[in-house]
Amino acid sequence: MTGQGRPRIVIIGAGATGRGQIGQLADAAGFAITFIERDRALVQCLSSSGRYTVILAGETAREIEIRGFEVFHVDEVEACAQAVGEADIVATAVLPSNLESTVPTLAEGLALRRERQVARPLNIIACENMERSSSTLRECLRRGAPDLDWAWVNEHVGFPDAMVARAVPAPNDPLVLPAEAEQEWSVDARAIKEPLPRLAGMTLSENQEAALERKLYIKNTGHFAIGILGWLKGYRLMHEAARDPEIFAQVDAATRESAAAVATKHGFPAQAIEEYRAAFLEQLKSPFLPDEVERVIREPLRKLGREERLVGPAMLACASGEAPHALARVIAAAFRVANPRDPESLQLQSGVRSEGLEAVLESVCGIPESHPLMGPIVKAYHGG
Repeated sequence: MTGQGRPRIVIIGAGATGRGQIGQLADAAGFAITFIERDRALVQCLSSSGRYTVILAGETAREIEIRGFEVFHVDEVEACAQAVGEADIVATAVLPSNLESTVPTLAEGLALRRERQVARPLNIIACENMERSSSTLRECLRRGAPDLDWAWVNEHVGFPDAMVARAVPAPNDPLVLPAEAEQEWSVDARAIKEPLPRLAGMTLSENQEAALERKLYIKNTGHFAIGILGWLKGYRLMHEAARDPEIFAQVDAATRESAAAVATKHGFPAQAIEEYRAAFLEQLKSPFLPDEVERVIREPLRKLGREERLVGPAMLACASGEAPHALARVIAAAFRVANPRDPESLQLQSGVRSEGLEAVLESVCGIPESHPLMGPIVKAYHGG
């Protein structure tokens, strides 16, 4: 293993977030980095090159070369277990739907760690766009590896929930990742096993729910909304859709509703939440980060869930006595997206045809028929 004397991080998932955000921050902080990846072509590419570049795009572009890392294929069981066994932090960046796939690697590494009686704590942080990320990963591990010494795990391993935010579009060149210069990585301070090596860019939060919902219900809400409306108007790239005045106006209205709901629940100052929201929407217009609309709208069954980026803030607004008409219109628009290359999109359309919109809104989105959000969505879907 490389990096004797340095803190170690293992990143499961060497894709856009894994390398373009977590890897870049860890490299800047002087961590020894090991990537674990299931894409054999990417493993070979990274292994043979020994380096990759992150281009941080803001008002100007800044290139950062990352080198000196290790990379293993997930099937290299012994090497992966050794890496987890020696790590201070394990971060996953695999998408929420793939969290369970990390269980064998984590279980092998934790078993080795227990066998060697490593007393140094380990924090396993799921860096996914979802509620209760690391808590969910822990549940997956508990189901998938019941034979682990769970008393030892509970004493030595933390699973702090986390939130990540940095736009890193799918690159054309796997060794060159364009990325948003601004980033967020918030980790639940209350669930950490100390000592945790610190690194610049990671914020330890005493109110992780507030940090997550601010990001999920403003940034992810706006991002997904632009993708939906952009697809329906035939745009291929996100920044082109964001520059469409009609789309921008609809998304501006929807994120104002979601921001107000988050501010009411968590007590964010109105000016601070508006600056956060407005800065994000302007960033989406930047041509320096060409992102595919089709990528953004994938997995609609998950993204239309009860606590997710559209329905979550709409329900929150209703709970505070507001009528989120703009969010309802975007939710309705999501049900008009039919992407023939996305199985979840086709499944959603099939459900609406066979069961009716109201039934799918209840089963997929968790919106009861009697809920005040149901009527505005159905009305908007039918052109009202």
